[in-house]
Amino acid sequence: MPHYHRRPTRGESDTVYTASVITRWVRLATYFAALLGVCLYCEVIGRVWCVWLAPKGSTTRVRRANLVTRHWNVVLTNLTMALFNARLDVRGEIPPGRFVVVSNHQSTADVAILPWALRTLNLKFVAKEQLGRYIPTVSMALNHWGSALISREANRRDIPRMKAMARNLAHWDASIVIFPEGTRSRDGRLLPYKAAAVRIVAQESGLPILPIVIDGTHVASDLAGFAKQMHSARATMTIGKPIAVEAWEGRIEAVVEEIRTWAADTIASGRGDGGAQPTHWSAAGRESGATLRHRHTA
Repeated sequence: MPHYHRRPTRGESDTVYTASVITRWVRLATYFAALLGVCLYCEVIGRVWCVWLAPKGSTTRVRRANLVTRHWNVVLTNLTMALFNARLDVRGEIPPGRFVVVSNHQSTADVAILPWALRTLNLKFVAKEQLGRYIPTVSMALNHWGSALISREANRRDIPRMKAMARNLAHWDASIVIFPEGTRSRDGRLLPYKAAAVRIVAQESGLPILPIVIDGTHVASDLAGFAKQMHSARATMTIGKPIAVEAWEGRIEAVVEEIRTWAADTIASGRGDGGAQPTHWSAAGRESGATLRHRHTA
């Protein structure tokens, strides 16, 4: 006997839609309440355990600050993926050492998922000055734990700040993230890469460059996109091979453009192994990275 499916009536469809909207907003409200709780909790732990109870400049403060930052990123990102059924596929291997991480930028979420995926690298950021105020945990970490705050409109004060931060990376046992696009790409298309910040930080730190490409986070490029499209979102992060100091020295502009070309190819083709990189990038990359192993792990 044939089985017939009854189509829902208009009233039933409206009911289902209304229920889905209510569910979405309840989930969002729960998420942001939990987000605030996590940020306040880590702010208190950071202020007391890392800032007040650890001498400034001490290895104790470095170790504690890196642990709190890592804990914040792991808890926050796991919470996001659990509540929204979101997924991040990380492809490639995290090499040992410290690096100048050069990545494209699609969403505000990138600043959380990069430290989550690359947690052993103790990532620091070059961030806008506005982020250094009034954001629990985030502002504390940017102001006190090895990152650099620069003006929205580039000026001469930014260069000494970036140079000082780059020279202190060894003290923080850290790597640094540079977004050479300078802003988010809200539609997922790569913007032009600018080499200036990469050149300043790489030359001052003397570190290998680690290329990264992120794809898929642009669906939640801002708060509105986050609210509408974060549920069941899927994104990928591809970790390239280190570019040795010998491979970028004297040709930063060309290397940055090569990284952009690799990122565009990886996004367009869906390759996840980073295998399309120029061979001269990693000629001595592993040796350069291996000499800079972490002292602290968690």
